[in-house]
Amino acid sequence: MENRKDFGSFLCQRRKELGLTQKELAQRLFVTDSAVSKWERGLAYPDITLLQSICQVLQCSEKELLSASEDTEGRRAEQLARKYLRLTRNYRLVQYILYGAITAGCLLGNLFSSHTLDWFWIALTAQMMVASLTLLPAFVPEGKRGLASLGGFTASLLLLLGVYCLCYGGDWFALAAVSILFGMGLVFLPFVLRALPLPPCLACRKASLYVGIEFLLLVALFGVGCLHTGGQWFLSAVVWTLFGVGVFLLPPLLGQLPLPRHWDCHKALVYLSAESVLLLVGLAWEGRHGYFPLPDLPVALLCLALPWGYLGILRYLPLGRWFRAGIALAWTALWLWLAPFCLDRVLQASGWQTDQLYGLSLPVDFSDWTSPDTLGANVTFLILLGLLVLAGGCVALGIYWRQRHPH
Repeated sequence: MENRKDFGSFLCQRRKELGLTQKELAQRLFVTDSAVSKWERGLAYPDITLLQSICQVLQCSEKELLSASEDTEGRRAEQLARKYLRLTRNYRLVQYILYGAITAGCLLGNLFSSHTLDWFWIALTAQMMVASLTLLPAFVPEGKRGLASLGGFTASLLLLLGVYCLCYGGDWFALAAVSILFGMGLVFLPFVLRALPLPPCLACRKASLYVGIEFLLLVALFGVGCLHTGGQWFLSAVVWTLFGVGVFLLPPLLGQLPLPRHWDCHKALVYLSAESVLLLVGLAWEGRHGYFPLPDLPVALLCLALPWGYLGILRYLPLGRWFRAGIALAWTALWLWLAPFCLDRVLQASGWQTDQLYGLSLPVDFSDWTSPDTLGANVTFLILLGLLVLAGGCVALGIYWRQRHPH
């Protein structure tokens, strides 16, 4: 309370606005007339236990009574809140009437036209889908309305498709349902995971959880599609999808996976091992009728030799960075030199016919840049020479750095 006179003036003003005498106010508060008179003249304060009773009688808030002034902002907020509640109640009531009238009209129309209920169920589930966007949010607390609307809309959409499939026949419901779940999850699942109260072990791995759920839905889509079409491509689709997803998403996901501590510093090895196994499994499955193990297996191993060499040199070779860079460049030159030779021999062993086999000795002739064979040999030789020169430069820098920094 700021001071007694202000408090007394506010008390007297509120009493007169309500048309009460000092005696009537005293009777309602169970105090004497003189006590009310002292309060209004600023000679005394009422007992603190009477504050709530005074506020009820004078129809004011405790804040207004203690500050001896009307809280216009508070009253305005209360009025707006009551108005909002009234509008919300009327909004729900109008929708009840609207949806009820539409449901009754569809029910009677279906009975009168067909003497049975068939398309009524489709209309009912379609209304449920619309109500999930317009009526359902009114029953959900603030902050969870978007999640509730999304869940209600998805569930009612699946129900609509199921009812349509039952009414008019068809075996496409499972394929349509999984496709919708996959598509909705692809767009809205990150927002759903952000809104859900996940356990701590999953809350810090939302990206992994998102990829895992979408991959499972995609696998389910492959399975349903394979059953629907009667094909045998399910395993191929799963393996190659897992391989393609892993190429781009496995490196960041490995940072979130709970790997054992002794494997935490070998994520590149885990990544390359997983992708190599998936590649070989996919090739084995695809070439089981004639292309595996020859020529698919040796060609795949030849291609995998390059990244595996990089991994061993750059990650595990116990030398300085310049030495490792030089050896990696030399390994690239060696692979470019040997790979065509090995590939020709693999194809020849597999029964492929070729006019001219690739030899280890390049037919280099810098005076002839018109013949395709000579042109290819010249360009290859220059590339190999450039890589070896760069490798030698890196090794020289490594030696120089070691001499300047012996420790």
